Amino acid sequence: MSDSQIPAHALWVELSTRITTQPLHHRSGAEETAVESVVSLFKKTRELLTLHPGATEFQRLAEVLLNHTLRPATARWHGWMTAAEKAERTGEDKPALCFKDEWVRRQFRRELRALQPRLLGFQKAFAALKDGNVPEPWWTAPNDAQLGRLRGECVGLAEPSLGQALAAGIGDQVRFAEMPEPARKELCERIDAAEHAEIRRRRGLGERAEIKNAAALAFSGGGIRSATFCLGITQVLARRGLLKDFDYLSTVSGGGYFGAFLSAFLGSDDSERKAAAAAGGKEPVAAPKSAPAPDLESRAAAERIDTTFLPAENRREPRPLRHLRNRSRYLADNRFQDKVIGIGMVLVGVAFNLLMLLPVPLTAVLVTMLFHRQFHWFGDLGWVDQKAGWVPVWNAPVSLAFGSALGLTALLALAYPWIKARADRSLSPQVPPRVLRCWRNIFWVSLVASALLLSSWLVPFGFRLYLDLRNAGFLDRFALWGAKLEQLSGLAGLSATALLGVLATRQKFGGKVGWVLEKVVIFAGPLLYLYVFYAVGYLLLFAPAWEQWRWDYVLGAVVSMVLWGWWLVDINTYSPHSYYRDRLAECYLIRPKKPAGMAADEATVEVVSADRLKLSDLGANTAAPYHLLNTTVNLPSSDLREMRGRKGDFFVFSKHFCGSPMCGYHATKELEAADPHLNLGTAMAISGAAASSNMGRYATDSFRLVMTLANVRLGYWLRNPRLGVKTTRGMKGPGPSYLFREMFASRMNERGDYLNLSDGGHIENLAAYELLRRRCKFIVCVDGGAEPGMECEDLMRLERFAAIDLGIKMHYDISDLRLQANGYSRAYGVLVKIDYNPPQDETARGARKPDAAEWGWMLYVKLAMVGYGPGYVMDYKRQHPDFPHQSTAEQIYDEGRFEAYRALGEAAAESFFTEELVAGGTPENVEAWFTSLVSALLPDNDEVFGKAERPIASL
Repeated sequence: MSDSQIPAHALWVELSTRITTQPLHHRSGAEETAVESVVSLFKKTRELLTLHPGATEFQRLAEVLLNHTLRPATARWHGWMTAAEKAERTGEDKPALCFKDEWVRRQFRRELRALQPRLLGFQKAFAALKDGNVPEPWWTAPNDAQLGRLRGECVGLAEPSLGQALAAGIGDQVRFAEMPEPARKELCERIDAAEHAEIRRRRGLGERAEIKNAAALAFSGGGIRSATFCLGITQVLARRGLLKDFDYLSTVSGGGYFGAFLSAFLGSDDSERKAAAAAGGKEPVAAPKSAPAPDLESRAAAERIDTTFLPAENRREPRPLRHLRNRSRYLADNRFQDKVIGIGMVLVGVAFNLLMLLPVPLTAVLVTMLFHRQFHWFGDLGWVDQKAGWVPVWNAPVSLAFGSALGLTALLALAYPWIKARADRSLSPQVPPRVLRCWRNIFWVSLVASALLLSSWLVPFGFRLYLDLRNAGFLDRFALWGAKLEQLSGLAGLSATALLGVLATRQKFGGKVGWVLEKVVIFAGPLLYLYVFYAVGYLLLFAPAWEQWRWDYVLGAVVSMVLWGWWLVDINTYSPHSYYRDRLAECYLIRPKKPAGMAADEATVEVVSADRLKLSDLGANTAAPYHLLNTTVNLPSSDLREMRGRKGDFFVFSKHFCGSPMCGYHATKELEAADPHLNLGTAMAISGAAASSNMGRYATDSFRLVMTLANVRLGYWLRNPRLGVKTTRGMKGPGPSYLFREMFASRMNERGDYLNLSDGGHIENLAAYELLRRRCKFIVCVDGGAEPGMECEDLMRLERFAAIDLGIKMHYDISDLRLQANGYSRAYGVLVKIDYNPPQDETARGARKPDAAEWGWMLYVKLAMVGYGPGYVMDYKRQHPDFPHQSTAEQIYDEGRFEAYRALGEAAAESFFTEELVAGGTPENVEAWFTSLVSALLPDNDEVFGKAERPIASL
């Protein structure tokens, strides 16, 4: 045996065991441990050189390994590391080292991938030397072709299986609609047929082709923050040529702003192009940059995407994106008249609300006056004298009725346990169930009668208190410029109610201040109308003759206000919804004035408003995916047990159908005919109606009243799809009765003529629920919600809804998103595995063949910071430590904030196209992209890699 064989064998063992020739999996192992492993190889090689001075062949190879391969790498790597913040120590009692940030961690992975094929070459060289052979020279310094072969030998993971192809569609997932089974199935088939026809046209398939492996985008809520973050992500998808491959676009709230822009600008009518083609003229289509399919429609779609998102010849940002940037102050837009109109809408709405509710206290005053005149309710008018008692004078029949009602109520309440136990047949003697029902009816009647009679005592008591304060001169102390309190009550009540409503929506108060404010908000509205009741009652009953009001004038005012409200008022028209909708439309609803590519000069490509674009007209150009706009239908008084306390249901707008499982679905065109205000802009504004009196699972009884009075009502009353286009009142639209429903959450159920809709985030904020219902295979879900703690609450809520409603299981690990000690995350997102047909027995999961599993895949992209990025983004973070989770209440963006969120979205999307995750950086299609992501982002022991034995990347 030669002198070189023994050290060659020892180093061959090191290279074969400690330093693997397999890649370090993206989510397996620790990079710091890998560095130490390479350093230990360096030390071991030096040790063998010292122990074997006569091993000439070994020394030659070892010197190349040390000085030309290992030393340059380890020298750089140690410069990228710093002492761990925790008191961790190595075996030599030195501080443990860790990488400074995520950027250098990823740089290390890139260099390690380049190093591993060379280490494999040295492994082969030392293997030959230990066997007494002379190693081939190229093993120590391979060329590019030889490195490629060696790199192929380094691949140790099996090719992942994405599961079987999934047929997309709503199918049998609408389970709770109250309709006969045949009708329910027929409706689902109609919805599927309409959506599949749109997807076939986008894909260029035949009329009967089955839609499988649908790809979808989901843009979450979060106001303009989410819309701008989604813009950056979409730019990357367009640049990589993948945007055209997505079949569905599901949006909610702020994500719907940008989603509406995509549907309007990419999917608006292309009639000019079609007219030119029909006339036999030259098609105004420039050569597309992303190499789409050769047919005309696909070429037009790809060219529209390129013109919208890719830079022009002069490298400037495309005009539609500049329009979004320049209009990012959409709520004010620096125009004084817009601010005045916005404030005026709120104040006019408050005044209208007060007028429509004013008949209630005025009617109560008239009834009180009638009772007083008929039953001598307050006794003699001398009762107001200081010597009079505080208890009203009642005659014997009234007193007897009052006492009898209270006594009966008390007796029935005491008898309830005895009756209930025997009605359940648990004791003897038994009571028939009809006796229990009769008892309940009598009890409620007596309880209501007792409450009314009790109020008949409280009303005079309140008048006595009011009059005593007035006689004592207390109210006169509030005189202002010669006007007394009752003369200022309307203006003061209106202003206070509006102010409290605004404060309630901000919800920035905590502790004792927040508790006090909440109580004030709860009682502000009722106290205002209680004051109106007593003030008008005084003027009708107790004021001197020269100050008294005539009761017939008050009655006439009540009748006039009731008729005005019933016949002329649509409560949708004076809420801030219209102002909010118009401001959003000015920013996001635009379309190209001319077909893209007709003019060579980018400056001539103009944009015009698409403000009145109808939902039924979407998708005229196949560049835009099929759009689902998610909202919440508020059903707080529904008696359906399927609601499970959610207080609302998933309501969706789309090109062909609108509706929800609880309320049914109806053709979009017919709903548009019934409500001319319904269009893309309206649906976008409803989907983003975060500040509403009813807010699904967030709604509280304490805020409904004051928020309605304060006109904080961005929501919308829409005709119930169950009723179609049937007219139910003199004027089309919801009248004052719906204002009472909105205020008290009464009769707000699935059977009403109109449904109250608000922000889709009030039930599910990721916009992914409807995509799961349609069994989409590939989903890119962008979460732009504010969540500084990175808890991923919306993702977990989606998981719960999917498991309960759809029988779908979701598997994910959010550890890469959690905040580290430095305040940053390790990644911008995680990969979620969706099991559309999970086995009943959890132990059977591992026994399934991966190819037969019904898996879907969702790339969940989160508003995260990983410690590096464009300089201006990091500088914005320095100036605003709460970035990127700034409050959603801040909806007016300047250029710096807009660009920070857009660039962050761009960086987040690019991180999933790196060489480390996707070979070549530009996958052929969405399926190829997800295949690469599954291989890199899932743990290497996941069932998607099958049951075959694979080498594990050991260190």
